[in-house]
Amino acid sequence: MPGWTRAHFRRLFPWEADRYAAHLKALTPQGRRWRFCGFLGDDILEAHAARAIDIGHVEGCFLDGRLIGAFELIVDPPPARSAQVALSVDPAHHHNGLGSELIARARSRASLLGIAALELQIQGDNAAMTALARRAGASIKREGTDFAATVAVPGTDPRRLPLALLQDEASLLQGMFSLMLGAARRSVARTLRNGASSGAREPRGGLAGLAP
Repeated sequence: MPGWTRAHFRRLFPWEADRYAAHLKALTPQGRRWRFCGFLGDDILEAHAARAIDIGHVEGCFLDGRLIGAFELIVDPPPARSAQVALSVDPAHHHNGLGSELIARARSRASLLGIAALELQIQGDNAAMTALARRAGASIKREGTDFAATVAVPGTDPRRLPLALLQDEASLLQGMFSLMLGAARRSVARTLRNGASSGAREPRGGLAGLAP
C-alpha cells in the first residue's frame, strides 16, 4: 500500500506559502519544467506560491508533517464555468497513485464551486501526466508540441457542502496549530542558541576570584 495513504489532505492558507514554495522547489529540474511548462527560479516560485494560495484553492497532502503533494485550482473569470488545475508530487512519491488522488480531489472541490470542467496544460514529453489525464476521463488535444486536457466535473451535490465546510474549518485549525508550533520551535531554538552563546563568552578574568 502506498505510503501516502497514511497521509491527510487539507487546504493551505496564506501563512503557509513558504511550505508550499519549499515543496515546489524540491521538484526535480524536469519536474519543475513539467509543472510550470518551463523552468522557474526559486524567487519566482516563492512569489507563485503566495499568489496561488491568495487567489485560488491550494490543497496539500501531508505525510508525517511534510507536504508531499498538492493541487492548485484557479477559477477562470465569469462567464466561464471552468478552472485551471495543476498538480505537483514529491519525487519520492511518483507513480503510486497520489496524482490520481489529487485530481479526484480537485474535481470534488470544483464541483462545489459550480465548475463544469478542469483545464490542464501538459508538456508533450510528460507521459505520466498525459496518462493520468486519460485515466481521469479527460479529452486531450494537441496544441503545438504540448497538450490541452479537459476533465469534466460532476454536478454540484448540495448535500456535500456541509462536509466541505467542516473540512475547511478543520484545515484552518490544523494550519493555525502548525503555525503556532513552528513559532514555538523557533523560539526554543533561539533561546538555546542565546544560552550557548552566553556560556561561551566567559569574561576574561572571570575565574580570578577563585584563585587562592
